[in-house]
Amino acid sequence: MEIRQIKSFLSVAETLHFGKSSQLLHLSQPALSLQIKALEDELGVKLLDRDRQGTKITQTGLVFKAAAAKIMEELEVARRQTQWTAAGKLGLIRLGFISTAGQEIVPTLIRSFRKRYPQVEFSLRNILTSEQPDLIKNGMLDVGFLRLPIDITDRIDITPVHREPFVVIFPLEHPLASKEGIRLRDLRREKFVMYERVFAPGYHDLVIGILSRAGVIPEVTQTASEMSTIVSLVDAGMGVAVVPMSATKHRFARVVACPILDKIPTSEIAMVTAKHIDIPVVRQFYELASEVYRL
Repeated sequence: MEIRQIKSFLSVAETLHFGKSSQLLHLSQPALSLQIKALEDELGVKLLDRDRQGTKITQTGLVFKAAAAKIMEELEVARRQTQWTAAGKLGLIRLGFISTAGQEIVPTLIRSFRKRYPQVEFSLRNILTSEQPDLIKNGMLDVGFLRLPIDITDRIDITPVHREPFVVIFPLEHPLASKEGIRLRDLRREKFVMYERVFAPGYHDLVIGILSRAGVIPEVTQTASEMSTIVSLVDAGMGVAVVPMSATKHRFARVVACPILDKIPTSEIAMVTAKHIDIPVVRQFYELASEVYRL
């Protein structure tokens, strides 16, 4: 049984006219008749009755017409979905992100991507920087957004998408909270809340290096694995903290973010993917991110 035979039968079953169907299908009437006969022979039943008065569909033909029409609809859906998948317009993107990237970067990209490709689905997970590279390399994550720097760079592509200054955050009643800008050397006697090194070694060492070059050896009273937790701990009076500016956005904590007057590096968020993206929908997402952030 061939698809072309089914299409021919469905056309005649709809028009009840071999001449009209032959024109619609761009077939000669003899060729159309042969296709219908071959289909009937294979099924062993009569689908159409044809005489001088016209063409009629048999009861058996009505049953086959209903089933065949459904099959052809499903085949069309399969064809369309296959083509969309190959073009990156359909599929699932497994996306991991740190909490600060989840505030603006990830929502902005997903919103823009879904405007173009509304059929694409996302699986979203808040994942620590230290875990994302291995998940990418092991094929368990398609796209990640993490805080630089990172040590693991083999088999993954790292594309910076966001840069922002560091700030010092103080509890609301802290004596330095009213300053318009702070020199890092002014923090020498302060207790610190720090990001736990095991969760982002590169980022942790960057902050320690910034303080060290300013002559500050931080007395760490508490560590945390999330920026939001660091902000809350500062609010609770556990110490001060050096954090990226985005960590202080959309917060209800009673803290003050003070600009740093020293010349220090900025903090970067990067998009990470596998070296060779072989999933069309992931490639489309990467290209959109490159367009949005002008990479």
